[in-house]
Amino acid sequence: MLNYKYLPLALFSTLLIIYASSIPDQALLGDDSLQEQIISNLAHIPAYALLTFLWLKAFERRNAGHSFMAAALILFALILFAVSDEIHQSFIPGRSASYMDIGLDFIGIFFGLVTFKIFGIVNVSQKE
Repeated sequence: MLNYKYLPLALFSTLLIIYASSIPDQALLGDDSLQEQIISNLAHIPAYALLTFLWLKAFERRNAGHSFMAAALILFALILFAVSDEIHQSFIPGRSASYMDIGLDFIGIFFGLVTFKIFGIVNVSQKE
C-alpha cells in the first residue's frame, strides 16, 4: 500500500517543516522587514501543498488512486499536523502560534489537493 518512492520525501518534508518552526526568533530570513514577513507567511501555502501531494502519493495504491476515506484521513492528519505545528511554535522563544498561519496551511492543503486532482496526478475515487 505504501509507495516507497514518495514516503521518504513526505517524511523529509514533514521533518523540514518541524525543523523550520523550531528556529527561535524567526531567524530564517534575517531582519524582520514587512516584505520578509509576507514571504514567510505566504510560504506556508506551497509548503503545505507540496506536503499534501507527497503524503497522498506515499499512500496511493498502484493504478488505483485513493478511496475517499483514505484521502480524507490523510487530509485530516495534515490538518492536525498544521495545528500541532503552530502549538509547537508557541513554545519556541520569540515565536508564537498564529491563526493566520493555520489558515494559510489549510489553504495550502486544499490547494495541493485541488491542483493535483485537476491535473490528474492524484486520483481520489468514491470506490471502496
